[in-house]
Amino acid sequence: MLGAAMIAVACHEKVIDTLSVSPATMTFEAEGGSTQVLNVMSTTTWSLSSSAGWLHASPSAGSGDGTVNIIADVNTDTEPRTATITVNGADTKTVEVTQKGVEVINIVPQPAKFDGVKHASTTYQLLIYSFADSNGDGIGDFKGIQSKLDYLDALGVSALWLSPAHPTDSYHAYDVNDYSTVNPLYGTEDDFKALIGAAHAKGIAIYMDYVLNHSGSGHEWFKAACSDAASPYRDYYVFSDNPDADIAAGKIDNYGGGKTSGGMGEWHEVTIGNAGYKGRLHFKLDWTGSTKTVTVTETKEAAQKANASASKWLWIGSVGAVGLYETSTNIFEITLDVDTDWGFLVRTSTTSWDGGTKYGAPASSGPIKFGEAFKLTNSNPGDITFGGSKSYYFASFSGSMPDLNYGKYTDCENSPAFKAIAATADRWIKEFGVDGFRLDAVLWIYQNQTDANLRFLKQWYDHCNATYHAAGHAADELFMVAEAWESHSKEKLYYQSLPSCFEFDYWGVLKNALNGNAANYASTVNSFLFDHATQAQGYKVTSLHLTNHDQDRAASDLGKNLAKEKQAAAMLLTTGGKPFIYQGEELGYWGTKANGDEYVRTPMMWDKAGKDCAKKGVNNKVDNNMLTAAISVEAQDADAESLLNVYRTWSRLRNTYPEFYEGSMGTTKAVTGGGNSIAAWTMTLDWEQMLIIHNCAASEKTVNIAESFNLDKPVALLGTATLKGHALTLGAYSSVVFELR
Repeated sequence: MLGAAMIAVACHEKVIDTLSVSPATMTFEAEGGSTQVLNVMSTTTWSLSSSAGWLHASPSAGSGDGTVNIIADVNTDTEPRTATITVNGADTKTVEVTQKGVEVINIVPQPAKFDGVKHASTTYQLLIYSFADSNGDGIGDFKGIQSKLDYLDALGVSALWLSPAHPTDSYHAYDVNDYSTVNPLYGTEDDFKALIGAAHAKGIAIYMDYVLNHSGSGHEWFKAACSDAASPYRDYYVFSDNPDADIAAGKIDNYGGGKTSGGMGEWHEVTIGNAGYKGRLHFKLDWTGSTKTVTVTETKEAAQKANASASKWLWIGSVGAVGLYETSTNIFEITLDVDTDWGFLVRTSTTSWDGGTKYGAPASSGPIKFGEAFKLTNSNPGDITFGGSKSYYFASFSGSMPDLNYGKYTDCENSPAFKAIAATADRWIKEFGVDGFRLDAVLWIYQNQTDANLRFLKQWYDHCNATYHAAGHAADELFMVAEAWESHSKEKLYYQSLPSCFEFDYWGVLKNALNGNAANYASTVNSFLFDHATQAQGYKVTSLHLTNHDQDRAASDLGKNLAKEKQAAAMLLTTGGKPFIYQGEELGYWGTKANGDEYVRTPMMWDKAGKDCAKKGVNNKVDNNMLTAAISVEAQDADAESLLNVYRTWSRLRNTYPEFYEGSMGTTKAVTGGGNSIAAWTMTLDWEQMLIIHNCAASEKTVNIAESFNLDKPVALLGTATLKGHALTLGAYSSVVFELR
């Protein structure tokens, strides 16, 4: 047998290079920044490329199996976008990538539920005489206010500042004739107590307006001081028989140690003692030369009737103008029965009080002497009196408001006037339960002498606060806010003595912001708050307001621009400090002082018909072009977009979130863009924070908000706003608040 040859054949499989990737598709959110993983399985080297610059791969090349991190940039467009990732190796593979477009979210506020408790310290300033009339006499009163407490409660206010409630000779009541009781035109003391009790039941405090700089000339103290030079009440006022000499000698305590009045006020002549006369007198005017004289003699001759065709008149007693008879050329005479408690004047006109038509006693002249010619003057003429002695009193504002005298400021608390007025304040605190005071014109208590005023006010506050504690409020401090109408640099000093003052510079800052210069709003206001808080130890709060009863209305200052008026409300109520709302501001009242103060003190229009509008309270001086049905409470209550309802909404926001009423205001760099018209700040309490943004422009603006801020909780909106990622677009005069989480 032939042997067989065995041949072994080895079979070698050919190695095939391979490449695979997963996943085959990827989807990214518009926000970008997140990482997705691409798995690469390869037997050779590989590399990646992308069709779009907004996609990034790390690493972009490798060998063998590996993973690649794919990251997409933020998509700021509302439309989705696509791209392809190409992997090249032994083969070519592609991954299709989609990124969603950014979602445009219409801001819809979702505030926390209001618990019904007014936590914030918002105060409403009202004028008793023109707020609400309960009895149809045309003058506002205590019962009228009480009947509108539901309205005030719905507005979210927790305190009322009432105009002076005391007896007065004027409609405005800043010339107080009795600090110890109430004006009977407004009601009784029991009515006032009932108002306070009803307000307290709704969580509303009552602040009385107290006038410490001056009383009214009708006050019994002043009358007594003028009736007798030896009266103890003469020390209650600033009297001098020779003001120039006393000022030069530094004897005018009211000047706080200075030798000028501080730039305001003047001396008024007054007769001390009995200036009048009762009996029959003959008057003879001699108008023949350059010097005019009057001679008065007692007589028993028959009395005459007044000359109806006269060219010269006496102005005397309660009679008024009495015409004289021309008995010869430029000689005028009459015999009269006189009953006057002040004297008389000579008039050359009964229709004009200007242009030198009034003749009377020259400065420093004494009473007239019977039978002797008395020289007349028409340059600052004084009353021609029958007795008494001439003196002068100082008044910062007008002759009807004589300044009170508290003696040397270093010992002011021991002056009779201080003790007397402090006793009346004690009564309102202890017997009636008032919760605080607004102090009028404190700069002029000691004639703009800051050190003197500060010491006086410290003594005043400490006295009233001690009374408040003794009345059962040991754990609380009496609220007191002063009208220290000065620039911030001087006004802030008054916080050394008081818990609060009105920041009169605030309205200028806010008005400037509303005119498109808003970038520095937050930092400026924050500096006000800081300066006040650091003046002295103890409770300090900045009182902020738009305008008040002595200023042109906010709506007038803003050109009656309703959008600006609404944003003014939103900005006031989202700012730190203690906001004050002035009567009618929430309705959009306008008015200027050009024709009289009454036009910025307009009565409330409660219903469309103006049925109980207290017009008589402002002497019927109202702008009827404004007081129409459309501006009434009734009309605005029914309009969800009205200014009134804007105030209600933003006041409720302030009452709901403690960041506003207890937190601190801070500037923020987290909001950029939008130009000078954007005001943005934060309100922070512990770990909770609010972000507030206002667009104070007449056009739409977009701002970018830091990515670290979670913007999914908007709690307030005025106007319109949309959110595209962290880009916020605000409509004209629009505002938004986010609760940051």
